[in-house]
Amino acid sequence: MLTLHPITGGIRDGRHQQYPTPNIEPRSVESEQAAEEAAVRLFSAYGSISYLTLSGEGGERIREYRRCHFFQFKSPLRDARLRVAAQDATTQEPPR
Repeated sequence: MLTLHPITGGIRDGRHQQYPTPNIEPRSVESEQAAEEAAVRLFSAYGSISYLTLSGEGGERIREYRRCHFFQFKSPLRDARLRVAAQDATTQEPPR
């Protein structure tokens, strides 16, 4: 099982630090593809998340996702954003 950890960066105690995002719990995901899609949704829902780290069962860091990855040509988050948008478009009700 993999886990996505939301991290916030900012000034805390007078210096710039990175720390777990308050009030947002880490999310368990089944695969890296599910992690990418969850990252897209988390970035869209919460502006306070600076980046997400993906860790394995042993706590080892596997990958890091940042908002800027949406715009990089070879980023997996760019493709995941398109998949999420397509899923959301098919699940929405048509306008009346």
